[in-house]
Amino acid sequence: MVEIKGGALESSDKSFRAIFDVTFEARDILFAERMAVHRTEQLTYGQIYDAVLKASEGLYKLIGSSHGYVGLEMESCPEWIVAFWAILRSGNKPYLVNCRYPKKLSAGILKTLNIHYVVGLKPTELDAQYIDYASLPQTDGEGFEGDFEDEIALSTSATTLKETVCFYRGREVSEQILSARAILEECPKMANHYKGHLKQLAFLPFYHIFGLVAVYFWFSFFGCSFVFLPDYSGDSILNTCRKFQVTHIFAVPLLWNTMVKQVFKEAEKNPKTLKQLNSGLELCTKIQNLFPGIGAGVSKWLMRSVTDRLLGRSIQYCISGGSSINLDTLYFFNAIGYSMRTGFGMSEVGISSVDLRNGPSNLNQNSLGRPFSSVEYRINERGTLEIRGSSISHRKLVNGKEIITSDWLDTGDIVDCSNGYYFYRGRMSDAVIGENGENINPDMIEEHLLLRDALHYCVLGMPTADGSERLTLIVQISEYLSAAMLQGLIDEAYAVNKALPSVTRVQDFFFTYDPIAVTTAVKVGRMALRRAIANDGVKLVPFAELAAKVRQVSSDDFDPNDALSQKVRSLFAKALHEDADKVGDDAHFMNDLGGSSIEYFTLMTLLYDEFGTFTANERETYCYTVREVCRYIRRHM
Repeated sequence: MVEIKGGALESSDKSFRAIFDVTFEARDILFAERMAVHRTEQLTYGQIYDAVLKASEGLYKLIGSSHGYVGLEMESCPEWIVAFWAILRSGNKPYLVNCRYPKKLSAGILKTLNIHYVVGLKPTELDAQYIDYASLPQTDGEGFEGDFEDEIALSTSATTLKETVCFYRGREVSEQILSARAILEECPKMANHYKGHLKQLAFLPFYHIFGLVAVYFWFSFFGCSFVFLPDYSGDSILNTCRKFQVTHIFAVPLLWNTMVKQVFKEAEKNPKTLKQLNSGLELCTKIQNLFPGIGAGVSKWLMRSVTDRLLGRSIQYCISGGSSINLDTLYFFNAIGYSMRTGFGMSEVGISSVDLRNGPSNLNQNSLGRPFSSVEYRINERGTLEIRGSSISHRKLVNGKEIITSDWLDTGDIVDCSNGYYFYRGRMSDAVIGENGENINPDMIEEHLLLRDALHYCVLGMPTADGSERLTLIVQISEYLSAAMLQGLIDEAYAVNKALPSVTRVQDFFFTYDPIAVTTAVKVGRMALRRAIANDGVKLVPFAELAAKVRQVSSDDFDPNDALSQKVRSLFAKALHEDADKVGDDAHFMNDLGGSSIEYFTLMTLLYDEFGTFTANERETYCYTVREVCRYIRRHM
């Protein structure tokens, strides 16, 4: 199928119409699975195809064929895919609205692109006429040929909060699809099935270049299946992967790093368990380096106590992208047999390389791989990567100013090259000039940090009065973090920093309770963070100041006066319609405080809304006191 479909596209005009026609040639195969009201819903390629025909005619009857841009505002779901093709087939061009953008930024882009309509599943807050996908005019779709448009637009990840829009024609997207065919020739492992199925988790948003190309186009074109999430909670991701036996997951480092943090936080409760985990990872890494063909499967079986509780044994292939990944995270996932690779992509160039080698000895080097055949790489005199080729966007708008892509595009990413493989070393705009005059890349420092109890962290250069910059670590923490956890963060940060070469060591350390990551971005944007600090949007507390307040706490890590205990106590009181001062630390919700089963359910709901992680289930002891709830939350936060 790969060769047949690839050949058909290569011999076509490589338009979006051609991509659509080839993608939906085979209509009886499984397209998607998802949970829908206590049952599993399955959709075939034929059902999606029929839905596109009907929706495109309905959209045409509603707004006509203007050949202008129409906003598409949905999270990843089968309806997004139908609406995407329906907009193109109706003679209009989709602008992929980033649902996590600040409203002001999206509003500016809609104005720049002269967008009057936005298609979605819920009313838009943007200044445009909302078109309810579910309420499109009903048609049979068979008598409408459509006047296929051949351009789409999407935004960058918005770490700089500039209005940046990139435009792709069908030809450029076709070249990226054909790159996937070359990937399969060099790395057959990418097409590994599990029990006869290849299923990609639709975790990344399709309105982001990584999700659009590497997840949607790469996998749909060659007839693979998607598994859609009911929501993005940790439990949903793990349970969905296991239930539907997902084989492929492409995601950003935040997801991977968070998973590893949770595994080690659990293991660290028992020194013997931690020792066994580290020994197992070391053994499995050696096995895979010796036997790269069967090593991954053997490792998943040997580490089944981990994989069965994580994503299951069906995972065959993972890609991390969007920002630099922690080296310990890469080591962990490759060791347990999940075969994780890193690559390079950006909104302006699409996905342009992935490390296709096998074995942890190669993959743990954190290489971006070699450029696909549709692009060329070169490193300029500044040390940054430049790209040109037939698959990159042909133009972009930056704050309304059009820039035509005609030759080499400077990515601004510092890289080096060894034996034809490229390695990311940081962003030029993030580089800090060290005391010896050399550029220091904060990403390379962050790679050594894991900081398991932190919400986010970032190393960046902070300006000083004399015009220089000081390397600074900023750690976002929960207000409910215990004194012991806080001390652990401080100790870990200082220990890692001490092990770094002296010229790259962090000079200033701060905590903050304020969000440091823009919700629209896949990573912490240093420029946006500096701006927030300068505008008092992020308030910093020196490590030393908080460390001085760290008190000795009892062995059960419970302090009746800390922020967590006070919040939990207030929720007990709210559920019981009582005053908080009447809720004792060890007072039983029902036996001592007189709560009913209905009120206990109310408490569970309040706790979940506040902390997210709190769920009482048959595998856990039910918590009935403030002390028990606090212990549970601290274990699972």
